[in-house]
Amino acid sequence: MRSKFPLLVLLLAAGGLLAGCGTNHHTLLSPATPGTGTSADPTRVLQAISLAPQVVDDGQFDADEATTMDGAPAGSLAATHPLRFWRTITHVERSFEFAFADSDTTGRPTTAIVTVHRRLTGTFNILSGVPGTDSVPMDSTLRVIRKPLDDRWVRRLLLHRRPGTDRWRIVATSAVEVTSNNAVTRILSLRVQAGVIDTTITDPLAFFHFPRLFAVDPGSQVTLTVTTSHSDDLVFLVLRGHRFRFHDNGDGTYTGVFPMPRAAALWHAGVNALSHGTLFDDQAPYDSQAWLTPFLVRPCVIASELP
Repeated sequence: MRSKFPLLVLLLAAGGLLAGCGTNHHTLLSPATPGTGTSADPTRVLQAISLAPQVVDDGQFDADEATTMDGAPAGSLAATHPLRFWRTITHVERSFEFAFADSDTTGRPTTAIVTVHRRLTGTFNILSGVPGTDSVPMDSTLRVIRKPLDDRWVRRLLLHRRPGTDRWRIVATSAVEVTSNNAVTRILSLRVQAGVIDTTITDPLAFFHFPRLFAVDPGSQVTLTVTTSHSDDLVFLVLRGHRFRFHDNGDGTYTGVFPMPRAAALWHAGVNALSHGTLFDDQAPYDSQAWLTPFLVRPCVIASELP
């Protein structure tokens, strides 16, 4: 059984799914009105998800922090010389899609897969220097280039209902995939290395079950290696408080090494691949894809896994 409801957002001062962990956002999903012939389970699932904002939202992709370019070569034909870039999100549309399965003896589902959709619109902004004359690479004139932004944000959640009860709980989450409208740029794989962890992700919407969530020590070093569809993409880290460009290995792969935050919490760390034209051609459209992966910084504990 599949159904889709809009998400209405209210502020919520409530506990989260994580016991003893930091929180970023608190949102309450207003009760959805089930369609004809459906049960009350969509509403109960929404209520369960509303208590887990750390799991639902990445808490950072739509932030407006500026990223400073680190002297990236523009090429002789580049129309712009980017110095910094940032996103301005002016509108967000949210919706949930439900797929229920595994009915018990009473005919009620015990499994729900919820796909969270967000459409973010606004502008992608580039602070650019203007090329100079007489062999001078840059004059003192600056300008801001604004490109229309239309990003589609997707995450999947897996919930189980305890037998004989109305209680639903989140037991697994995917990473977050954010793709600009009509994007050509694609992330093909993401290799994650941290301590004993050495995993390559090829499907960002595959599930991470909580016992097997990436768990790292505070401040531990993480290495991300990204493979994209073009050898001239620009790839950046996405992590709260950190934005830097990955090293271009020259073969369509890009590598970055960084420390995880020291605060015990569920964090999202990931990568954002931008086409070369996004930053270096003032006429080219905004072309972007990002994968954001959940990391658990110890000693944070998933409350749903407690006895």
